[in-house]
Amino acid sequence: MKRYFLPIICAALGLLPAWASAPEILRGTVMDAATGEPVAGVIVKGGGAFASTDHNGHFVLTMKAAADSISFRSMGYEALTLSASADLERVFLRQEPMQLRNVVVQAPDIYARGDTLVFNVSRYANATDNAIIDVIKRLPGIKVKPDGQIEYQGKPISKFYIDGNDFLGGQYGLATNNISHKDVKSVEVLENHQPVKALEGIEFPEEAGINLKLKEDARSRWVGVVQAAAGVEPVLADGSMFAMRIAPKIQNMFTLKADNTGWNPATEIRDHDLDMDFSGDYQESLWPEYISADITGAPLSEKRTRDNLSWLANAIAAWKAGDTSMRLKLNYMGDRLDYSSGVVTDYLSDMIPTLVQNNVQRTRRQELSAQFYSVTNKRNYYLKDKLTVAGDWKRSLSSVNGSYDLSQVVFRKGFSARNDLKLVKRNDKKLFTLSSSNRLVHRPDKLMLSGGENATQMLGITDFRSTTETRLGKLRRFWKYYLTAGIDLNHHRMNSILTGMGEFDNQGIHNAVLADLYLLPQVDYQRNGWRGSLRLPLKWLYCSVAGGVHDYLNVAPRLSVWRQLTSKSELSVSASYRLGSPPPYLNIDVPILADYRNMLISSNPDKRTQAVAASFAYRYRNPVKAFFANLTAGYNYCRSAIMANQIFVDDFIISTYADALSRSVSHYLKCGVSKGLGHSRVVVGADVDVQLSSARSMRNGIVIPYRQTVAGLKPYFKGSIADWLSLNYEGAVEYQKIGSSLSDMGTLNAHNSLFATIIPTGIVQFAVGAEQFFTRFPEGNIATLLLLDASAVWRIKNALRLSLTANNLLDRRNYEYVTYGTLSRSEHYFQLRRRTILASLQIRF
Repeated sequence: MKRYFLPIICAALGLLPAWASAPEILRGTVMDAATGEPVAGVIVKGGGAFASTDHNGHFVLTMKAAADSISFRSMGYEALTLSASADLERVFLRQEPMQLRNVVVQAPDIYARGDTLVFNVSRYANATDNAIIDVIKRLPGIKVKPDGQIEYQGKPISKFYIDGNDFLGGQYGLATNNISHKDVKSVEVLENHQPVKALEGIEFPEEAGINLKLKEDARSRWVGVVQAAAGVEPVLADGSMFAMRIAPKIQNMFTLKADNTGWNPATEIRDHDLDMDFSGDYQESLWPEYISADITGAPLSEKRTRDNLSWLANAIAAWKAGDTSMRLKLNYMGDRLDYSSGVVTDYLSDMIPTLVQNNVQRTRRQELSAQFYSVTNKRNYYLKDKLTVAGDWKRSLSSVNGSYDLSQVVFRKGFSARNDLKLVKRNDKKLFTLSSSNRLVHRPDKLMLSGGENATQMLGITDFRSTTETRLGKLRRFWKYYLTAGIDLNHHRMNSILTGMGEFDNQGIHNAVLADLYLLPQVDYQRNGWRGSLRLPLKWLYCSVAGGVHDYLNVAPRLSVWRQLTSKSELSVSASYRLGSPPPYLNIDVPILADYRNMLISSNPDKRTQAVAASFAYRYRNPVKAFFANLTAGYNYCRSAIMANQIFVDDFIISTYADALSRSVSHYLKCGVSKGLGHSRVVVGADVDVQLSSARSMRNGIVIPYRQTVAGLKPYFKGSIADWLSLNYEGAVEYQKIGSSLSDMGTLNAHNSLFATIIPTGIVQFAVGAEQFFTRFPEGNIATLLLLDASAVWRIKNALRLSLTANNLLDRRNYEYVTYGTLSRSEHYFQLRRRTILASLQIRF
């Protein structure tokens, strides 16, 4: 035994260097000891290796040799050294103020911190701002749409956080319209934001997230605003209360509001969340909204057209239990709306009479919803569960005259319950994802016509849908391989009763069963600033609708490539092909009345659709110069063996389908630029949108090719050109043209708004503004509209604000413009709100 002992010892000693040379990987997160927020750009050193933390504070240190200690260094923080055996899951650094003599240091307007752009609110805010949304609208690279959705570099944001908390669930209008800009330190844009930590470094969304970083004195206490207003038109009233508290363990938000000044409650509680739990071609709705008689809208600010009485109640509570965050959200919304509009539609044919429609409409709507949400979001594990229950009630009464004299009433009731679940597990080599959604919807709708004809359309819809998807991934250094499999089941029951339409009367129950089995292999590549992805989805669809059974095999390959050109620019290209099945609702071939003059009669097609698409996108941003630019160009081609056919019986339209080759081709270009000037006092920019399309349409069984061109330019100028003067200009010019064998005509629509605010002192300001609408009709005649507004604000203290506002000073009542449809031209008018004068008192706390 002794003779073997010495060789064994020598062999073991010889292996020690090899063991010692095996690299050791350390992971962890560096956080601010005072705020608990992640710290980016920290230098981590140990074992002869260096690493740097990302925007989430995460680091991965691959040590080349054994080490006794790990050091952490970052400007503005005390240096820290820990034992190599210490727990590095959470490392806390303490701030260390830097003392400089005879030097005044000001925070920059905007700066980059890894993948995060930080906008200093104090540099962008001015005396005219009331809520943080006023500042966000002036940030370069960011746009706020009329419905409240925020876009960055031409794409909607994916998440909205307050101090790193996602407790709004996509309803960020509640926060942006009410939080004071004085309570916000910075607006952070998280570029290519991946909200699921387990998918970081694997999936790279193109959308950004936004985080509002609050000031220290706005944390862990109640902040909010109370407002009361009264005015004449003849009697106006507006009352609201908003309160919010953001603490490390619990967050609360409460909102109450009632208004009849044109405010729309939907803009604040609309959910803008972009959670994508399933593969990219998942469709939220497989069935159309048949009845459309109560749908209204106008292409100008809602405060100009909404004659309303609206109210809103919202409560959100979010808290943490260990690594799990939970949220309970309650919404109640009510809306009464009076609407007056008219349209004259020319169908470009002597065989079809011109339609004249004047519509006076009143709607009543109430919605109630509750949602419970929980999420565990760790680097190697993610679990989300969301349960939503909602109910709504709506009644609409329309009095129509012109080509027809009648009234139409729409009743809607709806109930829905939905549960969404997502699980992600990951290690360094493998990924597992499970997603599930179960939804039940019950919606009885009713349309009643009375006048020249008395008709009733009743639709009782019950829909249950269950979708389950799982994905397995194998992760390599540069390559990643995925295999996704799923099943999408849908049972749809429609009870349709139509009476009073003579030969079109029908009654029956139509059941549909859809089973969609799909398999999605995917290969991703990432190296040296390149990312590529190839997806090859295969789908088998079983469709049993109204007694007919169909089977389809669908394919939709897609290739996309992304390239980081420089630290400031990137581009992406994609190409796809789709061989798809017809929508399932086309197999329900009973007549369904949409409104007093439109009826849908689907055919029973067994035809396929082919589509080809290609796109190119380029984005550039230079934070130092506050310059942002984006450009997107694309091509779409679609080919189908069925074509939509409009059959005209006098003014009545029957929409159906015919066996005919249908082709459409479109090219589009979108680009936007924005630039901050004068140390962010002013932001200028413009958006351009061009679309060229050609297609074929069928009318009364005759195929008619047509071409359509739409081009638009939207310049803007926002900011303070002096301490005492602020200007806000937004313009929009759109040219439309349609050409066919029936007609070749075009029109020009323009909208310009200019608002100037004079600030003689820090507590008083006066504003005057004008909006101009311009339409040049194809015949050469012109319609113009000028609207004037004015306001005065007196800030008695930082927390107290008095204002007097007058809208539509010239008391203009009508707005006119032109649109083009498929082989038609429509001249619209909408009735505007009368002159309004409103005095308000606002108190912030």
